[in-house]
Amino acid sequence: MSLILASPFGLRFSTRHYAMAIRSMAAVIAAAVTGAASRWAFSSLIGDSCGLLAANVIGCALIGWASSSYKSNWDQAWLTVGLCGSLTSFAGLAVLLGTGLEEQRWAFVLLWGSATIISCGVSFDLGRSVGDTR
Repeated sequence: MSLILASPFGLRFSTRHYAMAIRSMAAVIAAAVTGAASRWAFSSLIGDSCGLLAANVIGCALIGWASSSYKSNWDQAWLTVGLCGSLTSFAGLAVLLGTGLEEQRWAFVLLWGSATIISCGVSFDLGRSVGDTR
């Protein structure tokens, strides 16, 4: 088995390992592009706030499914890190709630924050229960 220099620190990996790493990175990048495009589509179709909620709920369900299913670590990496990492945006939620607080829209902040926490928790749980049945 041939070894190639993989880093300036002298770590050596087989060409097979290097090919698997490149394959994993490409899959995560492709999934991240898909997730970001999906979140943009949700926001365009149903509005910014509802699109963000839909993306977060779907992403939490997928993360729950991936974390409980018997998929390989490689399958979990592209799905959870790539797709769900770019699909969900809890930073976007923080901005949305922060803007609501600055505008003193207390009911909006309370309802939207509660709806997100509850719906994301329920969807994660549903995703785990679907993953456990396989």
